[in-house]
Amino acid sequence: MKYVKFVVVVFVLYFLGYVLGPTIAPHLVKERKAEDDSTAIVEYKGAQYTINLAEYRDDALPQTVKITKATKIPTLSGEGAVLLKEGDMVTLLNRADGGLIVEKAASNGKGTIKASDTDLFAQLAKQIYDKEAGNGGAAVAVAPPVPNPTPAPGPSPTPAPGPTPVVTADPAPMPTPTPTPEPMPEPTPEPEPGPTAGAALSDEEIVALMQESIKGGAVKEFTFDQVKGWKVNGEETIDGTDYQTGLAAYEAATIFGVRPVQAKALIKGGKIERWVYAKSGMEIQ
Repeated sequence: MKYVKFVVVVFVLYFLGYVLGPTIAPHLVKERKAEDDSTAIVEYKGAQYTINLAEYRDDALPQTVKITKATKIPTLSGEGAVLLKEGDMVTLLNRADGGLIVEKAASNGKGTIKASDTDLFAQLAKQIYDKEAGNGGAAVAVAPPVPNPTPAPGPSPTPAPGPTPVVTADPAPMPTPTPTPEPMPEPTPEPEPGPTAGAALSDEEIVALMQESIKGGAVKEFTFDQVKGWKVNGEETIDGTDYQTGLAAYEAATIFGVRPVQAKALIKGGKIERWVYAKSGMEIQ
């Protein structure tokens, strides 16, 4: 009898679930909202960057973006739609619900599109790369010295003929010759002024000093051809010593791919004392 009651209870529960399931299921299960595309992994020049739009302020985003995948936005009147073709440039107004609010004024269109349908992530990855490479500041461009060519010797000028002397019958007595003074010794040329020990170097002198140091093999970590940018970095006090500093940005292969690395030159007395990594401060061999 006990087993019969158990079978009856199971049958009743099965029947209720079969009959009432379609009715109560929508109230018990919430539909999962579609995930936004505010995060993306972008490759730029061999380096990988994870871009999360939630970490960016509105004023840090570019003013315009390029459409990379055809999409549509409504017209301002709401009566139609504007087709955004691949390659179109649109104005980025704001963000909403994980998307981008853009406007194409020439077509009277305004609406929300996916960030992945634009080059926004690529633009932000380029900003990070340029910042790591030191291209965000004003680099001092130093032109290579132009040798002063020696002019080729030309023909010697022919002296103009002087007046023909007139001989008289009774020539005047010859004047007593004046003794020729001994020539004065030529002054010794002074050496060209160079950087004075202890004097601050100019921005151009700092860049030229860094370039000569790398060309001369001061470090083995990188070569002159690997450097992508040179920049003056101001003065720093390290271990109680004041230095003028400069940065050389070069590309190096890491476990995360090819990433830009900054090497810092510590300059004192017009000479580079050593090269260190800009982030860690460790000396570069």
